[in-house]
Amino acid sequence: MKLKNASQIPLYHQLKQIIIEDIESGKYETGEQLPTEMELCKKYGVSRITVRRAVSDLVDEKILYRKQGKGTFVSESKIKRELISIGSFSDITTQSGKEPSTQILENKIKKPNGELCSLFKIMPEDNVLELKRLLSINGKPFIIETSYYPISRFPKLETYIGSNVSTYKILRDYYDVEINKAEKTLDVTLSDVEQSAIFECDLNSVMYLLRKTAYDTNNEVVHVSNSLILGSKVTFTFTVENIE
Repeated sequence: MKLKNASQIPLYHQLKQIIIEDIESGKYETGEQLPTEMELCKKYGVSRITVRRAVSDLVDEKILYRKQGKGTFVSESKIKRELISIGSFSDITTQSGKEPSTQILENKIKKPNGELCSLFKIMPEDNVLELKRLLSINGKPFIIETSYYPISRFPKLETYIGSNVSTYKILRDYYDVEINKAEKTLDVTLSDVEQSAIFECDLNSVMYLLRKTAYDTNNEVVHVSNSLILGSKVTFTFTVENIE
């Protein structure tokens, strides 16, 4: 395929768009090596300068990345997440055409701290469920989530929890509870040794810390959660409508 020399669009930009389209169509998959500079020159009938400019721009835009002495590869695309959505991880991921999966890291009963007592309106001697899960998309780790539920309201909840089972579905099916709204805050933190090992990233990599408090239709707190997401894996979006 030859590029259009007579076009007002620079050749390097034309080549950039072709490579992007090839990635989006699945011709080049995440982690796959791009053809060499000479191969691209021959395929598209352009100079090495044109190829280098196109590839360098795509590296700067994080669409491609280079490995010293090995070549240029396709980066993992960021996953978009609507920050104000209240749906479950499983439902949102499935609706986006991807495959969700969960792994239970911890599932234990413990005593609540002062903040949980206040939110759940329980006493210090009551129990809460601490549920720590690794949420993955298409088999790749995406979120480390730690959630808390009041056992006085959800007795035996820990026995219903399992891998690849939506907690929101459990709440609907066993306790007739629907999530009606959620309050969220977003902070930035750095990965520790455990998190870096799970996400296979450098120590002290930038992480998003998403804190959520979920409410039912009676405006009572159902659960609170802290979700850690590697910064390079996600883009948060906001949708604002004109209500005038």
